[in-house]
Amino acid sequence: METKIKINQIPITSQHEGYLWWSNNPIPVAYLKDKLIELPTTSNPFIIEGNLYDSDNQKSYSIRFVDGQHLVNCFDLKEMEGEEFIFKQYLPNRLSDNVQKLCFREYWKPKPDEFCEEMQVLKPAMTVFVGFKCKEDKL
Repeated sequence: METKIKINQIPITSQHEGYLWWSNNPIPVAYLKDKLIELPTTSNPFIIEGNLYDSDNQKSYSIRFVDGQHLVNCFDLKEMEGEEFIFKQYLPNRLSDNVQKLCFREYWKPKPDEFCEEMQVLKPAMTVFVGFKCKEDKL
């Protein structure tokens, strides 16, 4: 499920797939399991936004900088196994040419709805980053 953590609790020794958008950089830094991530050690520069996926440990990290602090959500996909989701793909903005799509799982949960006489209605619960769809090398 979803857990709020501090940014320094993200394991930097795992090979992540995703991106980090630093405050001093006009484009995000993409990680394709080709290098270890770097996390901020000072207050400047900071990460404006980031999504990381650790496929070996089945964990996804969402990073947002809000009101002077990093808000980090960790999603454990092993704990969410068996739950229904919709697979979504979005076009990237300013990522490397190799990245064709950003991939997410969109989870919906049944909740009572006041406009449906308190019957259970599926409502959006969370959107979890699960990596990139990269362009295939054509030889």
